[in-house]
Amino acid sequence: MFVQTYKRSSAIDSLEVDQDGGLARVFFNNGSGYLYSGVNKKQIKALLSNPLAQSFGKWVNKNCVNAETTISEYYTA
Repeated sequence: MFVQTYKRSSAIDSLEVDQDGGLARVFFNNGSGYLYSGVNKKQIKALLSNPLAQSFGKWVNKNCVNAETTISEYYTA
């Protein structure tokens, strides 16, 4: 089940994560969006337990964009 995070970012419009599935659905401010699979479940748990600890943009870059994940879907506005 996806859980939406509630913090604004200069790059990220919305971020939804599914810890059990290792998924992250990211919608960027430019209108594009991606569903990443294979996201580290421990990193998702850390994000959910303390969402204000780091910027969403840095979290997405580290755990989705620059990690060994797969883009499962692509969305455009």
